[in-house]
Amino acid sequence: MFTVALECCQDLERAPGVRPWAGPVDEASICASCLRALRGEPEPAPPRLVASGMPERLPEAGPVRRLWAVPDPLTYAAAALPAEHGGRPITWSPWTPAPVLSHYSSACEWCGDAGPGEMAGGRQGNPQSTTDPLRRYVAYRCSYCQEMTAYEHVGTDLKPIVHHKSRAPKGSRR
Repeated sequence: MFTVALECCQDLERAPGVRPWAGPVDEASICASCLRALRGEPEPAPPRLVASGMPERLPEAGPVRRLWAVPDPLTYAAAALPAEHGGRPITWSPWTPAPVLSHYSSACEWCGDAGPGEMAGGRQGNPQSTTDPLRRYVAYRCSYCQEMTAYEHVGTDLKPIVHHKSRAPKGSRR
């Protein structure tokens, strides 16, 4: 068995690039720096260390180039789903994208985000118990402003159990 030392380390005993001779060198069998050397590509510039807490000087604005400060995108804190209702705990599923219905607008009524929002399902009780019957819940929230309403399924109707208003300005996405 032959071993071939690669460009990154010439030591045949400890080199990470030493491999049994299995034919010519290919991209899958060598490291990135050896591949760069074989291709004749230059070494990448080493990363520049920046001291933490030290502000960097911005480039000067030229006559043609104007510098604009771009604020971070606004994010709003998501309201928590109710942990219990009627004195009994609710088990919630993770938030998933709400289905898009052709005859129903998925836009948020508060901020105007086109949507679709997110929904989560909840359940409480046991379907085979007479003392603790199964109750189903559903919650909808806007993925932009985080306005959220949770409902309880009562027959074919939805009865609101909690509503969290958004802190976003009304109509902020219209």
